[in-house]
Amino acid sequence: MKTGKFTLIAAGMLMAGAVSLSADTIGGEVAVGGWYHDPGGWIKYPNDLPDDQSKLDADDDLNLDSQADVYLRAKLEHPIPIVPNVRVAYNRTESSGDGQISRDFTFGDITFNANEPIYTETQLDNYDGTLYYELLDTGADIDLGITVRYIDGYVKVQDKRTGIGDTSDVEFVAPMLYGNVRVPVPFLEGLSVGAEGNWITYDGSTLYDVQADARYIFSMGLGFEIGYRYQKIELDDVDNTDADIDIQGVYGGVVWDF
Repeated sequence: MKTGKFTLIAAGMLMAGAVSLSADTIGGEVAVGGWYHDPGGWIKYPNDLPDDQSKLDADDDLNLDSQADVYLRAKLEHPIPIVPNVRVAYNRTESSGDGQISRDFTFGDITFNANEPIYTETQLDNYDGTLYYELLDTGADIDLGITVRYIDGYVKVQDKRTGIGDTSDVEFVAPMLYGNVRVPVPFLEGLSVGAEGNWITYDGSTLYDVQADARYIFSMGLGFEIGYRYQKIELDDVDNTDADIDIQGVYGGVVWDF
């Protein structure tokens, strides 16, 4: 993805609105939990063949399974004007499946015969580094910033009988707009609801990742969260791959809000 121009524009807009925005004290949060996700969509590798030769559906063709994976998240906020707050996050998304496609198809450099049993394995690692400012910090929180996301993933398809197959490796860095809103629930101390997301669209590719949750903090900043997350990955000729993948499901974990 060609992201240099977008990065400069977004960074300039963010810095222009950053004057006098800061947290009142040093604080932050740490969260760890599990995300039970279900993959959907399609992938083409290579992307220069007709759809009926190389486009593979995650459900109908590859039969990818739902699976649970870990997520980690940490934020640090401070009272220094102009200097942005920091958020880091990581999650891994894995899936696999056994399938049988009723037509000949090509994946990478390998042509598979119709009705041959195939095995598919996928993995997607997301590493986020975010700089953001608090636009509102009066009970309710509103944050706005820029995320730099490193995406490292692959899809491997192989013939189960012969073990012969190929792998589409996708690796790139994408700057994304970041937003976060959290609002306390009136008359229920410790309970809040929130929404968080990252987004970019550029040069035919679109990435966004949104989630909404309910959180309860019960003692010394410790608590738990439960929510729903939706991730969309549309790739246009990235590492010779086209894709329109959605990954969604419930998540839950423990939180330390300090």
